[in-house]
Amino acid sequence: MKIGVLTEIINGHSGARAPLEIGCQLARLGNDITVYAYTFWQDEDMFNYLRKRKVNVHLLRKPKMGKYFVIPALIKQLKTDDPHVLYFSGTPPFFIAGFLTGIPIVRMYQGTQFDAYLEYLSPQQPISFFTKLTNAIANIFIYLIDFMSFRLSVAVVAISNYAGAEGKSLYHREVEKVIYHGISRFDNSLLKLPSSKVIRILSVSRITPYKGFHLIIKALKQIKTPVKFIFTIVGSQPKPQYVSYLKNISGPWLEIIEDPSDQKLAKLYSSTDIYATADRYLYFGLPVAEAAQFGVPSVALNFAAASEVISHGKTGYVAQNTAELSNYLDKLIKNDSLRKRFGKNAKIWIRRFSWERAGREWANVLHHHARN
Repeated sequence: MKIGVLTEIINGHSGARAPLEIGCQLARLGNDITVYAYTFWQDEDMFNYLRKRKVNVHLLRKPKMGKYFVIPALIKQLKTDDPHVLYFSGTPPFFIAGFLTGIPIVRMYQGTQFDAYLEYLSPQQPISFFTKLTNAIANIFIYLIDFMSFRLSVAVVAISNYAGAEGKSLYHREVEKVIYHGISRFDNSLLKLPSSKVIRILSVSRITPYKGFHLIIKALKQIKTPVKFIFTIVGSQPKPQYVSYLKNISGPWLEIIEDPSDQKLAKLYSSTDIYATADRYLYFGLPVAEAAQFGVPSVALNFAAASEVISHGKTGYVAQNTAELSNYLDKLIKNDSLRKRFGKNAKIWIRRFSWERAGREWANVLHHHARN
């Protein structure tokens, strides 16, 4: 079966990776897969990764007049390629183009992120009336965009139970299925390194305020312990103002690493003792799952689907507030045997999340909705 994957970029970071991994699994199952994406922010490693797995890639240049002007070119290409069904996880122009061809579209729902305009401010900055008004208008636009693709797709698949419930609440439509993401399998030769006298705490994501790195720093500053620790933030697309803010409110125990390679990231996981997240939009939490591969327990604020990827009291802790977050981090920092027990449980727990399983489930949904 011919399947078109409508995404935005060929890149291995965060949520951008998911549709590409699913495309690879669909190709492995014998389907003819073509990924449609823009030429910008292209990751050559990911591009080669797709080609090696026999996934076709069609790149479109973003028009100078604006991204919506890509629609005619994409419509023409889709009509030429004539896929039986489209898998959508991208931006509005790609959805509109796909919809106008009449080809059935199945949408992957990874949640709706409001307050995007506020991400240009640091958490301590006062919000003016004009900023609040602009943000409110932006939220309406975000809602309408997602409403369009959520309601006009032939089916919607959510990446977690939380995302599915949110989609139903916001857009008044049941999702057809929940299919959890898989996780990237890092080099098995990278074993968990022996514990040192310094406890390493890691958090991986885009460096922007809604990821809540400042909340983790706040929790760490409340801890009174003689045990030395280092908090490492690893991420992409850093907001410069937010990075400066993080450095100002933290101590000498903070380090920030931008855009590491997969090999570097694997080494960071392998030397980590605790994974921490305060992501407000944790609709699945790939880094939590990736850390678990290395036997790393996690601590999270109870946002979104945190309790779906962390088993509280078994693979880590889910905190209700920053005081609890501080308390749980303190427990794990001081207790080596507790870290090892939770880490061992996490390694077993996380086996349920694989791209192979996700690919098979997606194949069933797409085959069901494909044109004859």
